[in-house]
Amino acid sequence: MGYGLYLNITSASHIETMLASRTVSLSGSRVLYRDLYPELRLDHIDLRPRMQADVITQIDGEIEELYVSQGQNVERDQPIGRMVNYDVPLLLSRADADVAKAETAYLYAVSVAERNQRLAAEDAISTSDLETSVSQMESSRAELDAARVARRQIEQQRGFQVLTAPLSGSISIIYRQPGNFIDKGTPIALVVNYSKMYFDALVNDEDIRNIAPFDEKFSLQLNIMNMLEKAFDGSARSPFDESTVFNVEISDVSPPLSENAAIRRITCEVDNHLGVMGVGVYCDIVILKETAKRALAIPLSAVFDFSAPKVHVRDEDSKLAVRHIRMGVRDDAYVEVTEGLEEGDVVILSGVEGLDPGTRIDVFVEEDIL
Repeated sequence: MGYGLYLNITSASHIETMLASRTVSLSGSRVLYRDLYPELRLDHIDLRPRMQADVITQIDGEIEELYVSQGQNVERDQPIGRMVNYDVPLLLSRADADVAKAETAYLYAVSVAERNQRLAAEDAISTSDLETSVSQMESSRAELDAARVARRQIEQQRGFQVLTAPLSGSISIIYRQPGNFIDKGTPIALVVNYSKMYFDALVNDEDIRNIAPFDEKFSLQLNIMNMLEKAFDGSARSPFDESTVFNVEISDVSPPLSENAAIRRITCEVDNHLGVMGVGVYCDIVILKETAKRALAIPLSAVFDFSAPKVHVRDEDSKLAVRHIRMGVRDDAYVEVTEGLEEGDVVILSGVEGLDPGTRIDVFVEEDIL
């Protein structure tokens, strides 16, 4: 019995020693300074042109001819069609007659006034007669000016018969066709400039702060399949490829970051000078900051419980421990650590399931292997 008791005590002691010396192999990563490119991910955006305007008629008339077709590119003030108002030639002829009549009356009034001035110098007429002739001359000049203004207005209406593009862009829609009679103020066509596009999006406060400040350069990354489907010329002729970069500017954040808010609306301006993107909804969007931030960082996969961020680490005794951390900016793979870790610390990436803090561990560190 004594010998058996001795064996039990010895075996238990041996088992405890074996358990204490047991080492679990895990994978980890070293806390290092890395270049982070903060990003903002959006499920989808509704892309729209920043500049568009209708070609509006300035007079009544009939569309005589259109010089453009749908989809054609035009420059600002380029003639795109012509309309005819059959009353304009008649009105212009009458205006010419009115101007000629007013000029004749004015020249006659000038000659009378000049003659009366000579006679007045010789005391041949009264002062009142001189003043009357001068007044008549001034009245005739005012009538001539009015006639000329009226003619210029009619001449302007003749110019309105030529329809021009209000801005540079592409003819998106043609509302009216040659032969249509239309009233003043009727839209004829829609011109859209696709070189500048924009979209609005609702973003969580934490996500938008991740890419602040907003006065730096950003680029827009689109899913290539979505991009090709939306390309103007179709995927076969689209100038878009994986290396194409669309510059984007965050022009407005509302409410501003100085105010507390859980959700903010952002407005982004997109450079589309290649003319690749069309109007519509795009999915899987990434707004990437082009300027890197040098920061102490760890892989995102090392973080658990993001509401109160924590990581598993290897402590000084090569045992498993838990650290609370404070996170800063992040990109698609790494996150900045502003508190809780130091350069050179090792965080655990996988294999901790079922292990308690204090377990002796052996960590294969990715950076050390490379």
